[in-house]
Amino acid sequence: MKCKVGDIVLINHFKYPSGAEGSLHSFVVIDIKKDELEIMPFEYLCFLISSNKSKENFPYNLPIKKDHINRLKSDSHVKCDYIYEGIKEDDIIMIVGAVTPEQYKAFIELYLESQEN
Repeated sequence: MKCKVGDIVLINHFKYPSGAEGSLHSFVVIDIKKDELEIMPFEYLCFLISSNKSKENFPYNLPIKKDHINRLKSDSHVKCDYIYEGIKEDDIIMIVGAVTPEQYKAFIELYLESQEN
């Protein structure tokens, strides 16, 4: 399953920044790493999407309202202070939906701001 930048994907297995294992979570694809010869599998760089209301006001989380484009189950937020790397095609269960180019740009800008602070 080939994903593109801006897709919202459901991931089977991933690691949190703490090293703890995570599973069955939605992410926004923000970049795709591939080598020029395309011998290595694609690696997706992603931001985690959370619907945990207790964390929605963290400084580098941006709200994303559920709609027919992103097809999220509930209003959520995108955690823009950490990039999840090394997600492979086999880790992706399905493409859920997508974000708009404006949302993608806002996520990247907030990520860059988080790295400056």
